[in-house]
Amino acid sequence: MGAATGASGRVEGPWPHLLVALTFITGMIDAVSFLELGRVFVAAMTGNVLILGLGLAGYGEMLPPGLALISFAAGAACGGRLLRARFEQRRHRLLPAGTAVQTVLIAMAAVLSSRHGFSESWVRWPNIALLAFALGWEYAIVRVLKVPHLNTTVVTTTLTSLVAEPAAPPAQRHRLLSIAALLSGALTAGALRPVLSPAGLLWLAVLILLLGCTVVGHLAAERIEARHRR
Repeated sequence: MGAATGASGRVEGPWPHLLVALTFITGMIDAVSFLELGRVFVAAMTGNVLILGLGLAGYGEMLPPGLALISFAAGAACGGRLLRARFEQRRHRLLPAGTAVQTVLIAMAAVLSSRHGFSESWVRWPNIALLAFALGWEYAIVRVLKVPHLNTTVVTTTLTSLVAEPAAPPAQRHRLLSIAALLSGALTAGALRPVLSPAGLLWLAVLILLLGCTVVGHLAAERIEARHRR
């Protein structure tokens, strides 16, 4: 069972709440990676393609964006194929299960950062790989669910749809929420950078994900209970 859409275009169920939280986390983590891991993105693959192209032309490093692209693709392949096959008949469990795995991956990066910081250059590579894999995994699951107007990673498509395609107010609100959540995540990471270490920001992302899963689980349970009462 996927996220249902009502006649008004409103996405029903608890999905939008967790997807907005995931978008916020994406903004946070991409900001951390750009500021701390050497001007590389772990979610915005368009940026990495451009950075890689500049690196090939002799303007910057090629390994960080290349590693991020490969890791993101690997995460997307696993999230899109393995999880879809396992949860094809239980789509209502796909997002919680996928988010749980993503939370573990980000926590692994947070542990690595807590122990070693970023003083040693080798720490960059596993962090880039873990975070890019986690966000590729997330985006593949979002694509499988096909929740309208909520995109956790790609703002270009959402922004174009917002200004170029007529839609009902609920759809436009979801598009605005998606853009605002990504912006807010990056803003939060930047604002907290003077007081939190990169590891602290990653742990904050883990905490938000855990809270988001808890809230959505509670809402889903209430929804199921309400259906049984009818």
